[in-house]
Amino acid sequence: MPSLMRLRRHPDFAGFFDLVHPFFWPVLFWQLIRASKYIATLGCREALVDVNWWGFVTIAFLGDRDPSPSAYRPLAPTRKPWSDPVWSSSVPADLLPEARRLIFPCTSGGSGRARSALTKGASALTATADTS
Repeated sequence: MPSLMRLRRHPDFAGFFDLVHPFFWPVLFWQLIRASKYIATLGCREALVDVNWWGFVTIAFLGDRDPSPSAYRPLAPTRKPWSDPVWSSSVPADLLPEARRLIFPCTSGGSGRARSALTKGASALTATADTS
């Protein structure tokens, strides 16, 4: 249990002792210890307290509670690592260059545009009037 004079010199509590008449310092000391134990029991991080001239402490507002240690867990990876065999391919090795050219045309020197004749010209579809 901390001493009264040590608590009075503490920078967090010195303002409280300045508000209270020295005759009522034991009451303030007892009320501060009681309030701090109550706040610690609730698990709150911060509290707003009101102190009157006679040394009575009133808890005006309780802050947020401390987060549960089990609430913050690292995220589990959603995909397997690249070294996992699930990423392996069953395409034979001699077909890989041909498949790569068809699937990834930009990496094999192409422009990335489709080679179809439908995209040539102003419009691939003919215009029709809306008769509805």
